[in-house]
Amino acid sequence: MPQSIPPKLTRTHVLQALADLDAGVDHSFGQPTGYELLHEGKRYPPKAVVGLACRYSLGRVLLPDEFSGGEAPGQANFVLRKLGFTVVRKGESETAQDVDTARDWTEQEVRLIVADYFAMLEAELQGEPYKKSEHRKALIPLLAGRSDGSVEFKHQNISSVLVEFGLPYVEGYKPRGNYQGLLATEVESFLDQRPGFLEQLAAAPTPNPSTIQQAPSLDLCQIIVDPPEKIIAPSRTDKPWLSRRGQKIDFAEKDAADRKLGKLGEEFVYALERHRLKEMDRDDLALKVQWVAQSIGDGLGFDILSFDEADDSERMLEVKATGLGKFFPFYVTANEVRCSDDIPDQYHLFRVFNMGRVPHIYILHGSLKILCQLEPVLFWAVI
Repeated sequence: MPQSIPPKLTRTHVLQALADLDAGVDHSFGQPTGYELLHEGKRYPPKAVVGLACRYSLGRVLLPDEFSGGEAPGQANFVLRKLGFTVVRKGESETAQDVDTARDWTEQEVRLIVADYFAMLEAELQGEPYKKSEHRKALIPLLAGRSDGSVEFKHQNISSVLVEFGLPYVEGYKPRGNYQGLLATEVESFLDQRPGFLEQLAAAPTPNPSTIQQAPSLDLCQIIVDPPEKIIAPSRTDKPWLSRRGQKIDFAEKDAADRKLGKLGEEFVYALERHRLKEMDRDDLALKVQWVAQSIGDGLGFDILSFDEADDSERMLEVKATGLGKFFPFYVTANEVRCSDDIPDQYHLFRVFNMGRVPHIYILHGSLKILCQLEPVLFWAVI
């Protein structure tokens, strides 16, 4: 059974391993399948990097079957990110390749694709089946010679607009910025013309799971994924006192206030963390994991007290749960930020998302001041 990567691996050890790979050192890891480490314009297989780097910390190469290349604590991608390296999905590109994305869409085209997008979003949040490909196939003949890639990219632009507005987006359409200004205008117009539409979405089953859809097995490699490259904070630059345009529903605030949702997320992470330690043959530590938000109460700055299987040190886990997607923003308290900044090596924020569908988690390890773009939304005022 794969074990956790031994501690004491440093950034210097990893850099030495990268130099070895550049020099053509022989190894038994093969080519990367899911992820790549990016460094100075080059791509490397993460497991090979960690295995070779252990030669400098352990005195021997760690073999492929001795550890995992996943996203959980103690696995290759997690350890490399903790050391400050960039790990991305294999072949991931930063830019769109479609040739007609630079050609501005007309007002009519934008109106059509926004309406189509919201039809998909409504079906998704209501738990109704739909196919993106069928929507795209029906939409393209109504547009001015747009390709599949161009339509896909525009859908991602709409996701970016919605995340900036603090609204749900269609899962699978990763938010992409630098969008045409007309797009945001048409999204606002669509919502203004449909009073009650957002309230209908907010009450839908997917954002309000009554139970969490448990995976067939608690496979950490399947449940824990890499964090988003960036979470787009809802825009606070507008002037509602002048525009008279208020925020209809704050979905992130709704998540934060939903105690049942929070409890479901904490329960899921508590079970997962105990399972992880048992998989590491640390049943003794698994028995000591505490759901402190339940046993002690709120206000500690974290929800679950766990342990590092390698050195028995404490790990403080804060859980943020949502029925919405990976790129959706979340609220943190001043106390949670202070806690993360005071004990960054021990602090882990577990973001549980897609709880109404198939739940996944990404983990932020360290000070939230460094890892997140924090926007003040509430102040303690005294005279």
